[in-house]
Amino acid sequence: MVGSIGEILTAIAVVILLAGFLRYTFGSGPTGAMPSEGGDVGLLETVATVPTREAAEVLAARLAREKVRATIAHGTEGWDLLVFPGDADDARVVLRM
Repeated sequence: MVGSIGEILTAIAVVILLAGFLRYTFGSGPTGAMPSEGGDVGLLETVATVPTREAAEVLAARLAREKVRATIAHGTEGWDLLVFPGDADDARVVLRM
């Protein structure tokens, strides 16, 4: 049935210690890549900025058809279309078509 008071307190202590360890290990850290003050988003390069998410998704689909990996992100002036630097020239060519 129910254990002794010592067993219950031991179980509660173990749960509290485990919760503390998990919080320390996997605690709330950064929630994602945030642009720096200069707008740099790390490895990715902005090849286009459009006013709506739908327009960005259309352009991303166009790039995907041409096998150019792209992602979209909400920037300060609208929605940015981001690609890796090695794909930036190809992406600009595709977007001008």
